[in-house]
Amino acid sequence: MIDNAPEFELELAGSLSAMASARKATVVLAIPDLPNLDEEKQEALLSSLRKLRPGRRLLVWRSVLAVIAGLSDETSQRWTEGQTIGVIGHHAKGLSVQVLKLRREEKFAPERKRVGELIECDLGLDSLLDQASASLTEKCENPRRSDHVVASNLPCQLAVEGTCDVEPLRLWNGRWEIIEPPKSFLPATGDVPSKLVQALAGCDHLLFETPTTGQIRNLIIGKIQDALGREVQALKPEAVALGALEAARRLSENDPVYYDFLPQISTIVQNADGAANYDLIPPDALLPAGQSYQSDRPARLGLVAGTDEIKVHLKKQTDSTPRRAVVPLAIPPQTNTPVELHLQQTPAAGRARLTLVSEAFASPLVVDWAHAQQLDQTWEEVIESLEPEKPSVPNRLVLPCGSDNWFETERSYGLIELLEDNLDKRIPDWETLANKVSMRPFGKYSVSSDGDLPKGIPDTAPTLLDKAIERAEQDVRARLNGDGTDENQSLRFLTWLFKRCPDWVVPNLLEALDSPVRQHPFILAPGSRSLMLQGIGRTATNPLHQRQAFDFLLSLPKERWKKDQMACAAFLLSRNDNAPMLLARKEVDFIASVAEAKVREAVGKDFSTAYSYGPFLLVGLLRWRLKDPWALVAGRDPVADNLLAATELLAAHLSQLKKSDPRLEKYFVILTQVCEELEGKGSNPDILVDLQSFAGS
Repeated sequence: MIDNAPEFELELAGSLSAMASARKATVVLAIPDLPNLDEEKQEALLSSLRKLRPGRRLLVWRSVLAVIAGLSDETSQRWTEGQTIGVIGHHAKGLSVQVLKLRREEKFAPERKRVGELIECDLGLDSLLDQASASLTEKCENPRRSDHVVASNLPCQLAVEGTCDVEPLRLWNGRWEIIEPPKSFLPATGDVPSKLVQALAGCDHLLFETPTTGQIRNLIIGKIQDALGREVQALKPEAVALGALEAARRLSENDPVYYDFLPQISTIVQNADGAANYDLIPPDALLPAGQSYQSDRPARLGLVAGTDEIKVHLKKQTDSTPRRAVVPLAIPPQTNTPVELHLQQTPAAGRARLTLVSEAFASPLVVDWAHAQQLDQTWEEVIESLEPEKPSVPNRLVLPCGSDNWFETERSYGLIELLEDNLDKRIPDWETLANKVSMRPFGKYSVSSDGDLPKGIPDTAPTLLDKAIERAEQDVRARLNGDGTDENQSLRFLTWLFKRCPDWVVPNLLEALDSPVRQHPFILAPGSRSLMLQGIGRTATNPLHQRQAFDFLLSLPKERWKKDQMACAAFLLSRNDNAPMLLARKEVDFIASVAEAKVREAVGKDFSTAYSYGPFLLVGLLRWRLKDPWALVAGRDPVADNLLAATELLAAHLSQLKKSDPRLEKYFVILTQVCEELEGKGSNPDILVDLQSFAGS
């Protein structure tokens, strides 16, 4: 096990000095297939091999070498392409597990798609060695002074072979002691963990790679086979070394040794949708041993003019801790400049090489993973912290209700008295009732736009209203059947009840809206079509009806959009969450062009409703951000840029008008807030309430 890579590099280089004659030869070094052998340790191993000055050098996983060795065994003749080989390795702390797949090009070669796993248990070599040492120590004259036994090769020999030689050992005081092995040594071992059984489920063949021999070997493989319930092929103790020789031969002859995956390296990119994870390695990337991968889809980053450093966020599949690398720039760019993050990596060959490439750089800049700052956040938290605040979305408009309209005053009857008087009449005074429910003393209607009733009204009031709705329905149905008057007052009464208006009324409003004059009972009296448009905007809650209304409005040329058409669209967009979701981008652009034209038409004119309906429609349309959070934002959307320019022009004109009429100051503030909404930085979430107030005044 490699705990300190630099120190290990020195030790390994020294131990390899005796192999100087191997220069210009092909060298293969077996490495454990476990997560702790990271890129830094791989580089230490490669650097040590470099001392030999070999012709070619390669690090190969022990599990791979075990399979290569197994391929030369007679039992492997029944192995076929695509089969999976489970490899159990004997480790100091327990058993390692890896599953490889057989791939055939010129010849069979293992295919590795994940990192191996260590399953700690009492079957590990350390446990065997401890028990062997304890067994030999019992043979000492003084078991408390057994350093001479522990330091000898006897415990290792006994742990691996189950027996050892009789050997004289020198004591600490210079005397000699003859150590005899125990007559029988069978170490106590625990059960094979169920995790190992689960990891190897479904494998076509199983191999066991161990340095043990004799009765120790038989004991351990017997336990493994009992746990798995199937045969396991035990390789020769020297199998990994033989596999390394075969791998070196293959490498020197340019035959495939094995195929390996690359641990994923991810960064964070920011685009129109915000911050997002970007994988630098394709998920199906699989390379022959020794072959280098170069990213064909580099991450595209942005560099803002004047920036003197680049921050690159990185996450490796083999490292749970994200990092932030800071690359200083000697010369900050003069303009916004695109930058690409490229990756070059070879399996089992140390760290990946990460470079930043841009026309603004004289040469690629290296991103240093080793010195990058380790972050105390998860990768998801890092992405979220980089996510820019999404543009504001105006709140849904809910027109409030109040009790003032319901009670009698010195100046007028209340709605309760009017309902009581009219419900007893053969023909109620629908015009008076419609006028009453459309009034909004102190900015509050009799019924809210959501159909709610105010608190504080008598318990009898809802019953009276329900009866009035029933009478109005009867009158409207009679008119649809050809009876009754040409007046739409009962229909008008129903539409001013907003969502309390019966659903069946809306399709008839839509039908009338698209009918020629005097071809529908609702289109007989002057101004009827205005009621259809605004009534649909007040009452349509069904997405099907809303879509039909949009279809009618969008079929009109821009010059046909007057106050009522804008009001209908604005009501639908502002009072319902589902209505904006029904629009496609092309339709949004058309409605935006209408709003822009109406805002520009108001410039230079005296203050009137022309100042309110264009911005009202515009802000209602911004609720399309419910569907696309980054849509219609000035600075990133040309349509929003045009809307902002028009609104700023109108606000500039109004700033002159308010000098002679201070009452316009409030609306000037609202127009300023409309500009903020277009920039995605709205400060008044209920701006639609204020715009509705001006539109209705």
